[in-house]
Amino acid sequence: MTPVSRLPISVRLAALTAASLALLLALVGVAVHQQLGTALRDGVDHRLAALARALPGGVTADERGGEAGYEDELVQIVDARDRVVSSTGDSATDRPLLGPADLERARSGEAVFRTVTDDEGDELLRTLAVASGDEGQVAVLAADLEEVDDARAALVAGYLPAAGLATLLAGLLGYGIARRGLAPVRRATDEALVISAADLSRRLSPPARLDEVGRLVRTLNGMLDRLAAGVARERAFTADSSHELRTPLAILTAEVELVRDRVTDPAVRAALDTALAEAGRISGLVDDLLVLARTDAGHLETSRPLDLDELVGRVVGRFTRLAARRGAQLRSSGAAVVRGDPAAVERAVSNLVGNALRHTPDGGTVTVNVQATGPASAEVVVRDTGPGVPPDRLAGLFDRFSRVDDARHERGGAGLGLAIVAAVAAAHGGWATAANDPSGGLVVTLGLGATDQPPLRHAERR
Repeated sequence: MTPVSRLPISVRLAALTAASLALLLALVGVAVHQQLGTALRDGVDHRLAALARALPGGVTADERGGEAGYEDELVQIVDARDRVVSSTGDSATDRPLLGPADLERARSGEAVFRTVTDDEGDELLRTLAVASGDEGQVAVLAADLEEVDDARAALVAGYLPAAGLATLLAGLLGYGIARRGLAPVRRATDEALVISAADLSRRLSPPARLDEVGRLVRTLNGMLDRLAAGVARERAFTADSSHELRTPLAILTAEVELVRDRVTDPAVRAALDTALAEAGRISGLVDDLLVLARTDAGHLETSRPLDLDELVGRVVGRFTRLAARRGAQLRSSGAAVVRGDPAAVERAVSNLVGNALRHTPDGGTVTVNVQATGPASAEVVVRDTGPGVPPDRLAGLFDRFSRVDDARHERGGAGLGLAIVAAVAAAHGGWATAANDPSGGLVVTLGLGATDQPPLRHAERR
């Protein structure tokens, strides 16, 4: 992407407006400059023609002066041999101003106009050659073009600043007009930023006019309506299917356990153990989907007092055997009381601990720390000693179905664990963040309860 394409549209439109006007003014200036020069030169030609008509039969060197009327023009009388026989003004008397071909055309009766230079070659002269007398003489009249050059220079001196100022004003006006015209787009952009999958009930403000921007806003609102309907159907399906799957999975697990207890063949028992493990994974996935469905539907009981130290203790107790098999240390500390849904918060903490153990190498350490951040708010911080996550993947770590197998060496899983953590945190007015520990590993923080919640009463805390 080029630097120009990264500029706001209003700036680009203003620059385009200014550039277009500058080009147009340049073309007009060149045309006016040329036309002015042509008009002034035609005026000089008319003056020379009028003087030529009033020219007497001959002009002598003694007739230089005011009475002959040639004080502002140069006049040469050239004989049939192209010699200057008389002149008036400041012109040289030894060389004709025009060449032999032009003089011969003048002798034939043609009026010959030419633009030449003087003897020094630093001044332009406009000349007119006409026949004078009966002996092949030619009168050459010349007038300097200094007034033409001065007029054109004055035009340039006045036109360039005016054109520059007009270009600047056009750019500023173009920017203002573009900003005003794009104001509905900016408003729609700001409104669209607050719309998320968690709340698809918001819509863009209805347009005041049904112009291009108005039609775009109406189209986007229609698209949001369709997305909201699709997400609602998906959430309903997820919730219904999760409820429907829990019972058959529980029955399946119980039946497999019953068969495994009565089988003595080691190979069959190993196969049944694998089946039970897979059934457990499916049950966990169903529980995750059910928690997400309840969170999306806003059905969590977030007002019940909840002792986080007891909840974390239960979760750590469930993972103690797994940590022992891995040779990993699993420690917890801290205490706090918040308002929340016990099942959802326990599921979120379980996902954090399980995720940390899964990515901690054998002999590593996982710590779970609970700390109060307010009268009714707290944080659960889970640290591991695993490989961490690439910095560019941290932003999407809490997205649904997001996995970083290449960085965390994850095996299995549907990528819902941390998504549930983020959903539960949002439902409790909290937050979820992840960061790489400078000393190694990943640090995930689950915040619960807004800091402006009313404090829990003593009876509730107990």
